[in-house]
Amino acid sequence: MRRKIPWITYAFMALAAVYLLAPVLWLFLLSIMTQAEALSTPPHWIPEHPTLANYMAFFSPSERQSLMGADAIAAMPRAILNSVIVGVGVALGNVVLGSLAAYSFARLDFRGSQTLMFAYLVSRMVPAIGIMIPLYVVMQRLGLLNSLASLIIAETAETLPFSIWLLAGYFRTIPRELEEAARIDRCTWLQAMLKVFLPVALPCLVATAVFGFMSSWGSFLYPLLFTAGSSATTMPVVISNFATDIHTDYGLLATSGMFAILPPFVLALWFQRWIVSGVTSGAVKG
Repeated sequence: MRRKIPWITYAFMALAAVYLLAPVLWLFLLSIMTQAEALSTPPHWIPEHPTLANYMAFFSPSERQSLMGADAIAAMPRAILNSVIVGVGVALGNVVLGSLAAYSFARLDFRGSQTLMFAYLVSRMVPAIGIMIPLYVVMQRLGLLNSLASLIIAETAETLPFSIWLLAGYFRTIPRELEEAARIDRCTWLQAMLKVFLPVALPCLVATAVFGFMSSWGSFLYPLLFTAGSSATTMPVVISNFATDIHTDYGLLATSGMFAILPPFVLALWFQRWIVSGVTSGAVKG
């Protein structure tokens, strides 16, 4: 017999959905308003004259020639590509480096492992703005300023401690007998890890990759600090150019925001089952 869920649970879920989706809905409504309607007082919650002009400006050069944000719109395709490259690089870095470190914590019993894990978590609590000057000097000495490599390195270093903690907790739930059986079948340590261990840990690996991608996708401080010009600038920096001291185009700002939230939303929706499984198992056993 199915267990009945109290009505208060449904009410709480409905309130949570409204709390999460209302900002996205308002962003969409703002993106289909004219500038005059967006600035109207009192505000129009429902557009009286909806328009797709803001979206057309991103795809048609003729539509954006008369707009003050034309330069920012023209830089968006390259900025989106840069954000994707950085996001994929950070995701791969978290999976590869995080897996190797987490495996050591989960399977090797060495002195100071708990202290080292605690140090990783403490480093995650340091705000990025507190270390931006040393990071800038390091990137400058390495000749990595205004390059995507500097963003990948910085974002990976920031997200890696949490990824190690998450993966180590999940790795501890995997029986050692699987690896022992692979070693009996004459697999090397690397073969056992690649063919037996990591496929079992796939849900947590996916969760780690998605976490790394999303963290770097919305990052603003490091791209603003390390890059200049359109060659390495990412999307958050370009979006900020729609709001200046003398003019703010709320329609274009909202439209670019819609473009920004779409990839993470699709990614989370696509891998939601694996993300939930990987995060909950790693957190409970960590």
